[in-house]
Amino acid sequence: MSKRRFALPGIHDLSKEQDTVLALPDEGCHLIVGGPGTGKSVVALLRARRYSRNGVPYRFLVFNHILHQASRQLFDGDLASETWMGWFYALFREITGESLPRHASGDGNGFQPIDWNGAENIVAAMSCVPEFERPFLVIDEGQDMPPQFYGCLVNLGFENFFVVADQNQQITDQNSSRAEIANELGLGANDVIELTVNYRNAWPIARLARAFDTGDPATPPPALPERPAAGGAPTPQLYLCADGSLERIAKGILRLADRDPRQLIAVLAPSNAVRERYVNALGTVDIRLDNPRPEARTFHGEHRPELAFDRGGILVINAQACKGLEFDTVVLADIHEHYVRASDPDPTKRLFHVMVARARERVLLLMRCDAGRARLVDGILPTDRSVLERDAL
Repeated sequence: MSKRRFALPGIHDLSKEQDTVLALPDEGCHLIVGGPGTGKSVVALLRARRYSRNGVPYRFLVFNHILHQASRQLFDGDLASETWMGWFYALFREITGESLPRHASGDGNGFQPIDWNGAENIVAAMSCVPEFERPFLVIDEGQDMPPQFYGCLVNLGFENFFVVADQNQQITDQNSSRAEIANELGLGANDVIELTVNYRNAWPIARLARAFDTGDPATPPPALPERPAAGGAPTPQLYLCADGSLERIAKGILRLADRDPRQLIAVLAPSNAVRERYVNALGTVDIRLDNPRPEARTFHGEHRPELAFDRGGILVINAQACKGLEFDTVVLADIHEHYVRASDPDPTKRLFHVMVARARERVLLLMRCDAGRARLVDGILPTDRSVLERDAL
């Protein structure tokens, strides 16, 4: 696999907004909000680096396992990081002597969601909290933790929080709004810092991502990057596919990877079944390439291979797993299989907003127009061909 640039910016490469964030005092509670590509994760990692160099005990908490890997590689050092749920589960058991309570009714597959109100009640009822080290907390994707998570930590005596979040990127059922996080941390409206400039996405991608913005004022959409001259990044494309076209699609993705082996391509699937179909097709389709065939790797559930984000290749993951990640090209696979609630399309729009904004240079969407859900999905797509081109495959 060929090397790609994957490194934190130098201190002299930061914007004035980001410099302002880094100048915040080590102690206290800080909430940083901003849209995709504004550098929230960057300033969070730089904050962790400062703690590390100054010998300040800290924990960098991330949304999921794949983001955990990417953050550790981007940090390029010994990052004291954990997934937020794994860390909190162990802390709760250690301090309270109990497991996190769960709701009796599950999802039908044996999963019982956490009873966060019950967890907060257990902590609030403790007559005496034992002494233990309370590290400074740096929390990435803070909108995808529930308010009671923050409330429990405050009641357990944690005082130092550095949270980066975007309410418009909520993709979990239990989440926090900007106001809820600020309230739990005791912050006023003027204490929240906004990042407003998009440094990740090429102009056509940023414009498409903005088409899925729900208009939530809690996180205003970042300013569009500079519009490119002719010959810049291509306009995102929606390919309308016929049934049985997966082999052609797989060949197209492999040829795209072969054209520049340094680029990292993400294929984002709406379900495990779609993810498995694409992994199999990319691994078995017969094709001649100029460079060694790229491996189509995947990451899901308990299958967590070590990934190299500083190398080119193809990564096939579920859409929900893409939080906080960055790729050169993103392929939104089989978007007709995403569920859209006709009475409230905003959750699906937020997911599309997140998926599109993972890409730096190119976005491709694939949809079977004769599929049952295609009409509802098509209803949230922009119709302006200068924003999203449409072609038959």
